[in-house]
Amino acid sequence: MTSLLALTLAAATLTTPAQAVSGTTVTDTSYTFTAKLAIGNSETTMRACSGALVNARWVLTASSCFTRGLTELTAGKPAEKTIVTVGRSDLTDVGDPFAPNGLVTTVTELVPYQGRDLVLARLEQPASGITPVSLAATPAAAGETLKVAGFGRTKTEWVPFTLHTGSFTVDAVQDGTVAITGQGGAAVCAGDTGGPLLREKDGKLELVGINSRSWQAGCLGADLNETRTSALSVDVADPAALTWLKTERDIVHMADVNGDGLDDMIVQSRNGSVSVRVAYKGPVALKPGQPYYRFNEAVHWSSGWGRFFTGTDLGRLYFADMNADNKADMIVHTTDGNIAVRLNIGTGFNAGSDWSGGWGRFVTGTDLGRLYFADMNADNKADMIVHTTDGNIAVRTNLGSSFNGGTNWSGGWGRFVTGTDLGRLYFADMNADNKADMIVHTTDGNIAVRTNLGSSFNGGTNWSGGWGRFVTGTDLGRLYFADAVDGSGNGGDRKADMIVHTKDGRIALRQNTGSAFVIVNGDDWA
Repeated sequence: MTSLLALTLAAATLTTPAQAVSGTTVTDTSYTFTAKLAIGNSETTMRACSGALVNARWVLTASSCFTRGLTELTAGKPAEKTIVTVGRSDLTDVGDPFAPNGLVTTVTELVPYQGRDLVLARLEQPASGITPVSLAATPAAAGETLKVAGFGRTKTEWVPFTLHTGSFTVDAVQDGTVAITGQGGAAVCAGDTGGPLLREKDGKLELVGINSRSWQAGCLGADLNETRTSALSVDVADPAALTWLKTERDIVHMADVNGDGLDDMIVQSRNGSVSVRVAYKGPVALKPGQPYYRFNEAVHWSSGWGRFFTGTDLGRLYFADMNADNKADMIVHTTDGNIAVRLNIGTGFNAGSDWSGGWGRFVTGTDLGRLYFADMNADNKADMIVHTTDGNIAVRTNLGSSFNGGTNWSGGWGRFVTGTDLGRLYFADMNADNKADMIVHTTDGNIAVRTNLGSSFNGGTNWSGGWGRFVTGTDLGRLYFADAVDGSGNGGDRKADMIVHTKDGRIALRQNTGSAFVIVNGDDWA
């Protein structure tokens, strides 16, 4: 038998038209996480693939869609324009980018899985209102019957405008691949590359693989003598693939970058880029057919920070106003112990200057302690807060180009340093007195605020509960505290609100009422 590795790519050029699994037409919304990709800068280079929405910002597809299977895909911006349509089983309204239950957007970044025919494609606009496909916890097994979905060719159509599915039996699972054979005449056709291989479990669909190659028997335009409906999918449910898929791609920081009184979203990406999404002032902008958005589209500010992403490599980044111009600067904390400040110059940061040294064992937050930066004395400049593993909280005042020797403000917080023990600490102005207060987030889910008294904190009061699974940042999500709600149109109210960042990428805001938080309209996605 000819090796499955010799299968032809099931991607197609649109000039020899593409599209869907030769099987059953989908007429409901069960498969709306299935995406269609159009790749190419011209009609002569245009080709089609399918994909699966795995997160509001990410579609998983085959890397061979972008290289025609000829080379290894390079991470970064796509070499060719890539348009994604997702959220629709019927593409007849494809010209309307904001049609109900669907989105048409472009791809801004590719993150390939080296060694497998897989790539994550970042969407320029989030696919709000469209439920991503769930990831299977267990790989496919030989003899199992699975479903394949895609927008590729059928037996009779070059360019169908409807999604199709087909049933396939698993022949073998090995070396990161799933060998399958179509049942009842089903075949993976041109244009189906990158589409999902799915398991039906408890009435729901879960992703076990991504279409890669196929013999295409019965597909329009295929060899009429071909009888094989075998195909090869990439396994995405084994431990290695699941770890890669669940890897954090972005870190969110909240700080006022443009000096308008509202904290903006600063997105630090694993690829090393730092981009800024400026907060909307005034009423929340409503895009046609989409939910509320509170932040503008991202603008690139800096790059080269890939080894500062985890805090366990070359260092860590922070963002806070260091020179009292009301605009957040970038603070670079390197593993050699240096603290350097790169001033905000309006569309980026300057080359920076060193402010302090000797903090190498405070980078990871798992050694001698952790650092924070916030204005503790109401002079409009962020001070350095030193949280040591012996439990002390010390404040080192910002002197303009360095920090003073510091004074102790509080003790007993040793089990709050790592964020994996009793809880986590944050520092932000909660009562509009221009001084950062201490927010205590415990593993039992409580959020308590300890007011800044000038050289210490009071005993605190409880503001909210139920946030136990947001402490570590590795479970349901993480929390931030920043002034992000603008009810007046003139900027924030100088009180930090609670921002809830869930693992699906959603950013939800809860407004500070003075002693608690209330839900407000206007979600977004990192």
